[in-house]
Amino acid sequence: MTKKEYVLLYEKYIAGNCNSEEKQLFESYQDDFSLDIDGELEPHIKDQIIKMLEISMRRQKTKRLYFYRFSWVAAAAIVITTAVYFYLSPMPVPVKKQELVVGKSLSIDNSKAILTLDDGSQIMLDHIDNGVLANQGGATVRKEKGSELVYDVAKKNESNFSVKYNSISIPFGSEYRLVLPDGSKVWLNAVSSIRFPVVFNGTERRVEISGEAYFEVIKDPDKPFRVIANGTEIEVLGTHFNVNAYSSNVNTTLLSGSVKLKANRKEALLKPGQSGLSQSNGSFKVFEADIEAAIAWKEGFFVFHDESVKQIMEKISRWYNVDVNYVGDAGNKLFYGKISRSYQLEELLKNIEITGLVHFKIEGRRVTVMP
Repeated sequence: MTKKEYVLLYEKYIAGNCNSEEKQLFESYQDDFSLDIDGELEPHIKDQIIKMLEISMRRQKTKRLYFYRFSWVAAAAIVITTAVYFYLSPMPVPVKKQELVVGKSLSIDNSKAILTLDDGSQIMLDHIDNGVLANQGGATVRKEKGSELVYDVAKKNESNFSVKYNSISIPFGSEYRLVLPDGSKVWLNAVSSIRFPVVFNGTERRVEISGEAYFEVIKDPDKPFRVIANGTEIEVLGTHFNVNAYSSNVNTTLLSGSVKLKANRKEALLKPGQSGLSQSNGSFKVFEADIEAAIAWKEGFFVFHDESVKQIMEKISRWYNVDVNYVGDAGNKLFYGKISRSYQLEELLKNIEITGLVHFKIEGRRVTVMP
């Protein structure tokens, strides 16, 4: 059984979704566990990690943690690959003072999501009561409880108005949900935006995004749905997919249905379970998707599957609004794990520090990563 297969089986077991054969397979592994630690960790750090994990297992009867029966390619994977250890069983972590200098507590600020109407006026979505916010272009804009914006359209009137556009901008450390005029749903990640017509009254449904968004598109064969992101067009009829367009490379991950990617006169068709990378050089790359990692943000988690510290800190900097500086080769270490995005920054970094491979210093909104 590979590491990935074990992680998937673990999460299925915890959720209570295993059949009898899968349950027997999982429990047989946890009964015959051996921890094989390879890599760069010093002996005393290995001992400390094993001891803390064993204590965590004894303390949690209903959420017992099970370890993996294989050796790690990267030393850093030992702690974080124990999957949900960090968010199921957070424990005080002994950290040397010189390794972490904590300044002002950095928590998440999600109070600045902005709706920009067609006339340029702006509404701070988190500072306004639920209810109707505007009527424009044949659509009623309504704020729902739980950070959701809904566009209601009277179908008989949808072609009687000139096209008007709205946009929503999401700041650091925030998320927002949107129900488009056709009923399609969009989840927006931090530092992202979407521009869309208040009524889809043409022959297509077209929206533009930057950053990251997850879509659940209502099927309408007469009006294909198109997402434009950094020069890439994603065409769908009805499907669930995620688009990551934080950089010039656009990564589309398909969960169900089918999508066609178009850029620079080239096309690529995705099947469920595949990701398509539209690269800045004009080429497409299609590969097996890491579904859990792609949509973890939507479920409230950071998921790191053999990611470097630099890749991890890119996600962290967008969520906590911090600048990151690197000392030495600390940014090249690999980690594997799943951590709640509800942690304060200091808690999250302390959990990573337990590996002994990287250390952090926080000064205001600057984080320095050190070996």
